[in-house]
Amino acid sequence: MNFAQKILQVYSTPHSQNVWAYIDTLGWKKVQLLSTDGSTNMFVMLSAAKASGIAVSGTLTASGEISVLYL
Repeated sequence: MNFAQKILQVYSTPHSQNVWAYIDTLGWKKVQLLSTDGSTNMFVMLSAAKASGIAVSGTLTASGEISVLYL
């Protein structure tokens, strides 16, 4: 499923690859398990989008996880 929405909140923990985003109208979505650097990069993109108030485009997997982001 493709989306183009604003990011309202971001969340991560010190546990490996535990990154979440609250996407407007979609709710909390987990970032798909990627490499450690991939998860960090997604968190940085989500945080930048939230801070600037711009929408991101992306794709959700069949299980509802964020797999691709475009900023």
